Amino acid sequence: MTEYLFVFDFDDTLAETIATIGVARTSNGKNDTLFRQWLIEHDLFPVSEEKADGLVYYYLTSEDFATYQKFASNEISDNTVEHFDFSDTSGVNKTTSKENTEIVKILKRAEGTKNSRVIIVTARGNSEFNSPFGKVTPTNRDDISNFLKSTGAEVNGNQVFPVGSSDPEAKARIVRRYIDALNPKVVYFYDDNDLNIEAIHQLCDEYKNGPNIITYKVKQGLPGESKEC
Repeated sequence: MTEYLFVFDFDDTLAETIATIGVARTSNGKNDTLFRQWLIEHDLFPVSEEKADGLVYYYLTSEDFATYQKFASNEISDNTVEHFDFSDTSGVNKTTSKENTEIVKILKRAEGTKNSRVIIVTARGNSEFNSPFGKVTPTNRDDISNFLKSTGAEVNGNQVFPVGSSDPEAKARIVRRYIDALNPKVVYFYDDNDLNIEAIHQLCDEYKNGPNIITYKVKQGLPGESKEC
């Protein structure tokens, strides 16, 4: 019997990584030449840029990408289309990645909690995909498991879910699946992205007589504001 389900994001939650995500925009089918200015106006400063297929991709840190999603969610339309390059998130660089000690401690305590289940749900993918610059074969499931094992945690690959999408609903689907299968009393969700947290809280309406869902907004490696239903 599982009483407690613990769900952790990876980037900027369990670990600080330097993987970047490329974003391009087209307006009426053409490269949006005003997009860079839009980013700067929203205090988003690309670390680099690359051109492919007539588009300019601006690369943001995972933290800035989460902020970008929040700003952009109301601006995408039939005439304005986003294009992404997730090549840099296809694996975890153990040399440049650093554990967030306090969140990893929570993970380890969760592993030791009786009648608990721990899973990692990340927007990173694990299926081969075509990027603007060629084919990419991700290794995230094994990389995340190995990284966490190096911290003393006991996470194996079967507990890691690389959903391969920045859509918050992709994470919610995994959590929903575990709620349906395990019927836990409490679900704890740790993530740095407001949109992901909002998607999990929407599950409260689906499970009115279900588990108590508690989310934690992770900021600068620490569990911050919590919400529950």
